[in-house]
Amino acid sequence: MVSLGRLGAILIPVAMISACAGGAALQPDRSIFSLDSNYQRFTYFMPIEETFDRTVAVFKEAGYKLDVVDRATGQISGRRGATGDKGASSDKDLKFYALVLPKGADSELGVKVVQILKSGPLGSSNAELILNDPQMYQYTFRRIENRNTQGTYSPPGV
Repeated sequence: MVSLGRLGAILIPVAMISACAGGAALQPDRSIFSLDSNYQRFTYFMPIEETFDRTVAVFKEAGYKLDVVDRATGQISGRRGATGDKGASSDKDLKFYALVLPKGADSELGVKVVQILKSGPLGSSNAELILNDPQMYQYTFRRIENRNTQGTYSPPGV
């Protein structure tokens, strides 16, 4: 039989280790914004605020329901049905993740688009397939560049 002292000697270190592991609150949805090689990138000759606003506007126009629009961190994400219908339920929903970062006086936009695939029994879980079509990203970057949100912006010295 285990004595009360031995049980306490075992439980106290375990409790201390688990308390240390808790640390900060996890934000699993935000971890996907880690800028990795799966993001397509484009540099804009405009301030980060302008790039951010244009990116939000273009994805809204495309029918995405935005779920993260964080001007403080530059994070934007959203989801839509395959036809652009926000309420469409299909196995081909699209989700995008975007991150606007400063690049000197200009800005850099990283975008990743994924297709949501339902899997598992009765479609109970989702998998994300990263879309890597360069022309799709070029089109998106061009739309953002040509989007006029608050008047015409021209780079310094022009």
